[in-house]
Amino acid sequence: MKLKLILLLFLLIITGIRCTKSDESINNYHKIIAQTDAIYDDLVKVRRDLHIHPEIAKQEKRTSKIVADYLRNLGLEVQTNIGGNGVVGILKGGKKGRNIAWRADMDAIKTDEPDVVSFSSKNEGVRHICGHDVHTTIALGIANVLSQQKENLKGTVYFIFQPAEETFTGAKDMINDGLFDIIHPDEVYGLHIGPEASGVINVKANELFAYQKTLKVKFEPNANEKELENFMHTVLKGFVRNIEQKGSPWNIIHKISDSKIGVTNKETIFKDYFILQGARLHTDKGVTFYNASFLETNLKRVNNVPLEIKKQILDSKFKDSFISIEYAKDYSGTPLNDPELTKIASQTISVFYNKEMFTPLYGQVPYFGEDFIYYQQKVPGVFFFLGGSNVKKGITSMPHTPNFAVDETTIKYGVQSFASLLLERANSK
Repeated sequence: MKLKLILLLFLLIITGIRCTKSDESINNYHKIIAQTDAIYDDLVKVRRDLHIHPEIAKQEKRTSKIVADYLRNLGLEVQTNIGGNGVVGILKGGKKGRNIAWRADMDAIKTDEPDVVSFSSKNEGVRHICGHDVHTTIALGIANVLSQQKENLKGTVYFIFQPAEETFTGAKDMINDGLFDIIHPDEVYGLHIGPEASGVINVKANELFAYQKTLKVKFEPNANEKELENFMHTVLKGFVRNIEQKGSPWNIIHKISDSKIGVTNKETIFKDYFILQGARLHTDKGVTFYNASFLETNLKRVNNVPLEIKKQILDSKFKDSFISIEYAKDYSGTPLNDPELTKIASQTISVFYNKEMFTPLYGQVPYFGEDFIYYQQKVPGVFFFLGGSNVKKGITSMPHTPNFAVDETTIKYGVQSFASLLLERANSK
């Protein structure tokens, strides 16, 4: 009987501790909502200012200064000029906890397409059509509300504002310039604006995107180049499965948000595929080249493609003219989300956030790339999509499209949900 009473008492104590922790977390979340609401209009102004003054990769000096000044005004420790125009803000809590990093990219894109918003770009030929102005603003908003929660913050939060994401050099540049000598995160997080409705969060474990590869096959001059070209086309076509590209890549891309076959549906066509593109044969300086690029979802198959191509060539009549295969080995194109951390982060956000606005992904998005993977090679991390579209307002937030625009309410959603995630993770054991 005594043993039963002791066990019952122990369970009551544990339950009480859990309730207290849950109540504290919910209370912090409500504070974050109120604080986000209070600064929302100012964040919109920041975003629009960044949108009006976009800067391409390696030229983000104005953006960098705005970011650094904003963080200093919050009382954060700030370091600048990391890997070029990179900025790091450090928010230290009052007690021992976990070290969590949040990354936002800052650069814009060269384009001659006119802006579709009233606060259009003043820098001719440059626009934010990938959402990095929104990414930067959300990160500043998270830093703002968490700085107001400093008394509740046990760990340390690092804010990485990265230049040159569009050229796939910014993350490497910051890391090579000693980023991880300055910060020591246990986990790293980031997001990208996606085509879903404003505020909808999408995530999946492991690869988010398809692997994008290029290859160059060299041959000695061949008497019948057309026959060689047809042979190589046949070899590469043999890898194609489930999705066949016809026309522009946008014929495929626009389908990723389709409710029936898109990446949020369990029956998506984007689960397991090989897409061939840009295949052509040409001769230069006495050497015949067959160039092609492709997208593949399976890493083992990615690695086997050049081996299989070589095998088929050596079994063909073109074996004597074959010279070599050059193959891109860089896997920087797709963030690789840590499975356990993805599960934890998803559960953490779902506790607070509207569950209907948190939807998993079931496939890998084609034609997109992200250098966030370089941070994930150092520490486990998770990369999210955050929707920014609004059908009723005619706003479509498909990155890199001429009519790209963002429903700015997603700034509020992003700050609320991800500030809560970072606070919970920093305070976790």
